[in-house]
Amino acid sequence: MARQSGSAQDLSNFCLISLRGSEHSSHRGRSGPLAPASVGFVLTFALALLAPSAVRADSAEDAAGVIEFLTHVRNARGLVRCGLFERKGWLKSPIQPASAHISGNTALCVFRGVRGGVYGVSAFHDENRNGKLDTNLLGIPSEDYCASRDARGSFGPPSFDDARFSFRGGKLRLEARMK
Repeated sequence: MARQSGSAQDLSNFCLISLRGSEHSSHRGRSGPLAPASVGFVLTFALALLAPSAVRADSAEDAAGVIEFLTHVRNARGLVRCGLFERKGWLKSPIQPASAHISGNTALCVFRGVRGGVYGVSAFHDENRNGKLDTNLLGIPSEDYCASRDARGSFGPPSFDDARFSFRGGKLRLEARMK
């Protein structure tokens, strides 16, 4: 279940970037689908997937395996942006970002040199190629997104626990449908 937040302090803890002060104050005390966590999720999610990789395996011993994330999209416009996350950086700091071109109604993000561990993957369909997950005036995503294990949050982002999977090396292919 997604965590809902009602204060600007909680939002700043959830979101690595700061929004303009007026956006925080206008939503203070709200909960539900218009909660400030929605806005924080959208901006954090988009920026995290665009950030350069914080950890990248370069040596032969670290190149333990490959994780493929196949996403099903509604149309072939734009591209799909993905991020591979550990729990401590879920939707904030991907250990490896990836982008994929759409072929037919699918896109395949590939993460190479991944060591064994517990991870989650998230992705969004950047239809207009502007590098961010677009939202409507209420802060609700207007572009589709998904996570590993088809995890979805009720009134915010999916939780790491809902999206997590174990990887022991080798090759693993996961699938999710953009919604």
